[in-house]
Amino acid sequence: MRTRVGWVVLAGSLLTQSATAQVVNEGRLLASGCFQCHGTSGLKGGFGTLAGVSKEDMLNKLNNDMRSKDARSSIMNPHARGYTSYQLSLIADYFSKLPKP
Repeated sequence: MRTRVGWVVLAGSLLTQSATAQVVNEGRLLASGCFQCHGTSGLKGGFGTLAGVSKEDMLNKLNNDMRSKDARSSIMNPHARGYTSYQLSLIADYFSKLPKP
């Protein structure tokens, strides 16, 4: 009986880890569109560093400053509008977990 319980706990743990890894990978995949201007993994690009920026700060900037303005006011406006709120959350989460330079 203990063996079955152990396997159930192990299986549940592996599923949780797998789901977490999938979200991280999905966030990185979506964030890869940012790498051209902001550098690989949000570092050393020609524009601001994104690595280590808090998720809340990044989402506020994307949603309040970039999605709400005229799409022609900055190159970031159409980019921010091109993602769903969920996708922006995944991107912000990915960058927030990277170490600050």
